[in-house]
Amino acid sequence: MQPNKIQFLLNRLYQLNPPDRIELTLDRIQRLLKDLKHPEQQLSNVITVTGTNGKGSTCEYLKNILKEHGYSVNVYTSPHIVRFNERIFLNENFISDDEFEQLVYEVDRANNHQDITFFEFTTALAFLAFSKHKTDYHIIETGLGGIGDSTNVFEQPVAQVLTSISLDHLEYLGPTLQDIVRNKCGIIKEKTNIIISKQSSEAMKFMDEQLKRNRSKKFILSEDFQVSEENNNMIYQDNIGLMDLSLPKMKGKFQLENAAVAIQTLRSLGLDLNNKKTSDAISKTELPARIQEITKGNLRNHVHDENRLFIDGSHNKEGGKELANFLSKIQGKQRIYFVFGMLTSKNLKDYLENFSSLITEIKVVKLRENFYEITDVLKAAKELGIHANPTKNVASGLAQLALQDPESIIVVCGSLYLSGSALELNI
Repeated sequence: MQPNKIQFLLNRLYQLNPPDRIELTLDRIQRLLKDLKHPEQQLSNVITVTGTNGKGSTCEYLKNILKEHGYSVNVYTSPHIVRFNERIFLNENFISDDEFEQLVYEVDRANNHQDITFFEFTTALAFLAFSKHKTDYHIIETGLGGIGDSTNVFEQPVAQVLTSISLDHLEYLGPTLQDIVRNKCGIIKEKTNIIISKQSSEAMKFMDEQLKRNRSKKFILSEDFQVSEENNNMIYQDNIGLMDLSLPKMKGKFQLENAAVAIQTLRSLGLDLNNKKTSDAISKTELPARIQEITKGNLRNHVHDENRLFIDGSHNKEGGKELANFLSKIQGKQRIYFVFGMLTSKNLKDYLENFSSLITEIKVVKLRENFYEITDVLKAAKELGIHANPTKNVASGLAQLALQDPESIIVVCGSLYLSGSALELNI
């Protein structure tokens, strides 16, 4: 199928079921899955991954460790970075354009012009695709929430992961951290394995309140399993024993935590993980727009040979903190610049204040309608003492910064959508 046919189909879905229409209820998805003869009930060994940050990376570690050990795996994640197909992984490859087209029509017929949202439609489509491609395991990343999320349709997942939970999507899940934790934990079932990543003390307190009556086995990072970096290796330890592993390929200390959570999840299921196979999986796992360094491709044509260029989709306070920690470690004597844009649904100042003493200048982009106005970003940056100027687009921002400072570090950040638009230029 021609790529423009895929875009035509997606445009239809966007128009009929706008992706920015978010209603956290299960009525419509349950009705649609019933009309599709419940494909979700045909899926074995479901692992759900819920949280604020680290969901996509954790899913990718789970997938690669399982595949390295010879298991077949389907994976559902969102959002995509460049192409929609990235959301639906069918053991060996992302869903093909042809199969996507066939499934759009099949789901559309079953829906029969009834009310549905974009995410509900595409979630049902993914589960239908999985039912046609049987695998040993199914890894399901939730959308925004937990209790009312379209992925909350599995009666008995074998394991449920809670990654780091913090303030995000307040208009849907908030307004408080307690509200967000309550919503995210609402997906957790009885008689499963609950794996909990690193949390703030406040989030952990609320989590304990939500899960205290749940009799499932719980595995908490830093209590039931540990991870550290020693001698340029990743050291993982739990009550089964110690694993001496290669460091993750993806950058940032938090990737050790994501990888450790994946290991504990699979060990909680009784899988005997081989040290070398696990190490190989972790060392090759990578995802676009996760502190991704661009060393080749068309984007390099917009910067100087000496510029270090990164793409990062972080868009909330905690994600920004992790990016700031990484940049402060590699900065040395280099100055740091941003090409930046952010959705209006995100907290602009919470994100930028992580970098108030770290970056030299921001070039501000308004990618599309639901992004902050350039004037709003300039005002917030000024209040934080950050020098900021408008730029037309990512390419012009990169070129301007490279001309100003050909030996600097340049980061495109603030939104997964902005990151995706930048990576499209790199193809």
